[in-house]
Amino acid sequence: MQWLREDVTYHTYYQSFTELIEQVHLFEQDINSNPFAIGDRLWVKNHLDPDEEKLQVST
Repeated sequence: MQWLREDVTYHTYYQSFTELIEQVHLFEQDINSNPFAIGDRLWVKNHLDPDEEKLQVST
């Protein structure tokens, strides 16, 4: 669910409910067309990427 929110609804305003539903449908088609992307996204990380960690820590 968070993935859907990040890609479809975060910081986005849709003019109509129909437009939102259309974007959700396109999101579903996209993730279903590439199962390896789902696996990569859900894969448990066993190491930290220093560049990514810099972005997550506020200074």
